[in-house]
Amino acid sequence: MKTILFLTKLFFVLALAFYAGCSAQPPGTDSSPTLFHDSTPCSRFGPARIDVLPITSIAPASASGSDSTITAYVCLLDAFDSQIKAPVVFRFELFQHIQRSADPKGKRLIVWPDIDLTDPAANNNLWQDFLRAYLFSLPLQKSSAENCILHVTCFCPSGKRLNADFIVRTK
Repeated sequence: MKTILFLTKLFFVLALAFYAGCSAQPPGTDSSPTLFHDSTPCSRFGPARIDVLPITSIAPASASGSDSTITAYVCLLDAFDSQIKAPVVFRFELFQHIQRSADPKGKRLIVWPDIDLTDPAANNNLWQDFLRAYLFSLPLQKSSAENCILHVTCFCPSGKRLNADFIVRTK
């Protein structure tokens, strides 16, 4: 009888030790593709929305042979509308602007390569601290006299995708 009682207690203690919710994976080998999960406290400090500042414009080419550029100022805003710096990836697209339409975005004109700001040095190079925003110079092949829509997509480390549209006017 004593051995049966001892074996039951031993089995109970071993069951608690092995099935107490411990993970078999070593720390840092999480198989999820995102940097942070939504349940972690750090994910609440990330960007909640993006905004394109109104000083964004098309700078026309100075000489006939050079290209025009779009000078885009983009800020990331947290849940309390504070401008923040974050490790994100930006994608810029330029669309024709269709006036007096329910959907003003027309044909897509240009898609620039993604700009990865997850590296601290690259992030700091594009950051304008006095504006609390990022500055991007996007080259244009030809100068367009008409207004266009700049569509900005931000890919956050948490897996969230944020979008903003801005009508860009020539100077």
